[in-house]
Amino acid sequence: MPDNSAKPTQSDNPLLVVRGHVAELLINAPDRKNALPLAAWSRIPELLAELAESPDIRVCVVKGAGGRDFCAGADISEFEAIRSTPEAAKHYDNINVAAFKALKALDIPVVAAIEGPCLGGGLGVALACDLRLASRSAFFGIPAAKLGLAYPPEALGDLLEAISASNAKQLLFTGERISAERALQIGLINEMVEDGSLDERISKLTDSLCANAPLSLKAAKGAIALLNRPEETRDLQTALQDAQTCIDSADYKEGYRAFLEKRAPVFKGV
Repeated sequence: MPDNSAKPTQSDNPLLVVRGHVAELLINAPDRKNALPLAAWSRIPELLAELAESPDIRVCVVKGAGGRDFCAGADISEFEAIRSTPEAAKHYDNINVAAFKALKALDIPVVAAIEGPCLGGGLGVALACDLRLASRSAFFGIPAAKLGLAYPPEALGDLLEAISASNAKQLLFTGERISAERALQIGLINEMVEDGSLDERISKLTDSLCANAPLSLKAAKGAIALLNRPEETRDLQTALQDAQTCIDSADYKEGYRAFLEKRAPVFKGV
């Protein structure tokens, strides 16, 4: 895991910070509203691969540095240099999609803590997370149509897991920004909190998730992902094995003993 003792710089983008059982993936370009350059997109799968090797981590939180902006999307200032041909544009999209897939592949809960802009690729990052919590002043949008671009089809699947096709079309066709209140209404986010209280709510949520049995959370996340696939591509064996692992685990014995003894369980993930 990364050494968190050194003071981070903006060249550490994103930055992975670990506190106890919680990892934070920090999008770290606050002077650009945390817009992600290509190098940062490429770094996301590398950092998450490190994270996946740490059995002590139970939750990952994705947030923007600076306390004002989640992510304004891709760094458009790079486009002329690195998206100048159809081949280059496709390569760029592939790197974006690899970052989304890496987030989804984590077998622990991933929570997006959203303040300010959550636009374009930034919304793609949030949609690749399991849960999305936002401050009231946050806003959301997909401006691809205003840039002459097509949103990566692979990322549209994540959008359609969250909202209806009709609402997805409105976001894509208009390119308009919507408020956190509207995002909550259509299911784009799970919760909206008042400005200034997001960190507290995220802390309470991660405490709650960390207190639950890690194997149970892994089994639930894996089964939901599996059942969201087309029926002909599903292989239930992995989900059934995850469920059996829970039954055979020491945590299951701890869970029912704690219930009978009227105390909080202490789960160890085994």
